[in-house]
Amino acid sequence: MASKGFLLIADITGYTMFLTSSELEHAQGVLDALFKSIFAEIKAPIVLSNLQGDAALAYLPDVNLPQPQFPLDAIERIYCSFAHTLATMRLNTTCTCNACRNMGQLDLKFFLHHGIYATQTLAGRSELQGPEVIRLHRLMKNSVTKTTGIKAYALVTEQAADAIGLPDFFAGTIRHVEPSEEFGDTVCFVYDLAPVFAAWRGARRIVVDASEPQSLEIVECELPVPPAVAWTYVTDVARKAQWQQGIDTISMTGLSRGRVGLGSIQHCAHGKETILHDIVDWRPFDYVTYHIHTPLGTVVRETAEFTPLDNGGTRLTLRCARPESAKPVAQAIARMMMPMVRGRLERERRASKVALLKLVADDLAASPAAL
Repeated sequence: MASKGFLLIADITGYTMFLTSSELEHAQGVLDALFKSIFAEIKAPIVLSNLQGDAALAYLPDVNLPQPQFPLDAIERIYCSFAHTLATMRLNTTCTCNACRNMGQLDLKFFLHHGIYATQTLAGRSELQGPEVIRLHRLMKNSVTKTTGIKAYALVTEQAADAIGLPDFFAGTIRHVEPSEEFGDTVCFVYDLAPVFAAWRGARRIVVDASEPQSLEIVECELPVPPAVAWTYVTDVARKAQWQQGIDTISMTGLSRGRVGLGSIQHCAHGKETILHDIVDWRPFDYVTYHIHTPLGTVVRETAEFTPLDNGGTRLTLRCARPESAKPVAQAIARMMMPMVRGRLERERRASKVALLKLVADDLAASPAAL
């Protein structure tokens, strides 16, 4: 049956040379670990089609797209998993065989396209067919590294960029054209993934731990959707406004070239009052931490954590720390004031939990394929 959506290939760079110049047993161990790091992150709503030697082919139907920037978030998450696994193996090995010495030759690149494709089930797996699938494979033989010097990259076709719809982001990438006798010129956008991993590895982790004192009771609920979809209900302001109680509107500023992420700010308005939620730690699709602005220049750390469940759903956990400030007096006063509003805030959080569960259930009932 024909569908429309995103087509994705994750391709290990240097695979053939690594295999041919390394001891097979050790090389297989290295590659097995790297492929596991890739497969571990190809999760719903992305569907793995098959493994093609040094590349994994996956797809995402439009009906399952959680939010516009999701394909970019997913690519970056897969790359960081791969790069972290590779860096850890290189750091921890003391072996001097060719395979272990040659690990540094390996890297990962991505090819993202959008169009019509067909699926056929063979041996229990959905195989992709159609001209756009062929076009995507042709793009794997390209001149990107030769012309840009970038080894680890995401190549996004113009069709995929249009489907994502973040012109400010793609305006900051490298425009690249790949010619083909079959398909003519394919306009693409290329961006370097090495800085993405460097930022991920260097970013400070900021969370609210369950063991530390809490301002409000911990809220937990199980959502019958995968973490990447549950993530959208919390981080996309249009979605959040549908279930968050005690607010009139939510808007967002501080986007990074159109994308929500570290440094973005949610503006939660209620009457004449607007409360700012600064994103201070952003780990799609694991957790997000906010600094909620509270009186006297204090902030409250709030972490929304997304834990995958064996049934394919997600446990969402919301934790709020006590008010904090570099000024001890302001911090002490804010903490003294918290019990005055705690009851109202906890009632709103409980009502929000009920509203979120109902919203997800209603969405599933209306369009189960979309979730």
